[in-house]
Amino acid sequence: SGTTLDVCKEEGRKCICYEISPTRPDIIQNDARNIPLSDNSVDMIFIDSPYGDNIRYNDHPDNIGKISSESEKFYDELEKVMKECYRILRPGKVLGWLIGDQWVKKKFTPVGLKVYERLCKYFEPVDIICVVRRGQTSNTPLWHNRALRFNFFLRGFKYLLIVRKQEQESKEPLKREVKWTQYERIKK
Repeated sequence: SGTTLDVCKEEGRKCICYEISPTRPDIIQNDARNIPLSDNSVDMIFIDSPYGDNIRYNDHPDNIGKISSESEKFYDELEKVMKECYRILRPGKVLGWLIGDQWVKKKFTPVGLKVYERLCKYFEPVDIICVVRRGQTSNTPLWHNRALRFNFFLRGFKYLLIVRKQEQESKEPLKREVKWTQYERIKK
């Protein structure tokens, strides 16, 4: 929606804002899987990507937000964005990725952790910040009642994942793996 662009203007910072389906004339139409910038040319990147297909973002046929976050294809497409970010980001500079988890039809998908796992293939972790959602439409009696009735949580935060491109570029992705462990409940 251009919030980042507005903040940068207020702070006197140079900013280029891309969206696949822009809603304002100062936002450039572009798919983040193919960013028209030179290698190692950007000092900072901020991404606020779709969290899955639970929200209708726009009607563009290539919109990643039309893919369910329960599908690995969703993360494969976001990884293409990560590779582009790695390509254009200068060594030693940072990327911030804002992402939320998803509860749909009583099923929880840890979107933020899955995105973090993919980011760590290319970037060094710096920090994970929980950003509190204020004034969200889910913070109403209607949604509180639905959450109680249908047994799901109202997520009150998003993750701001902060990662850095290594000073010394490597041709190979970073050899980091996050191991997911499955625990079974003990039946009494």
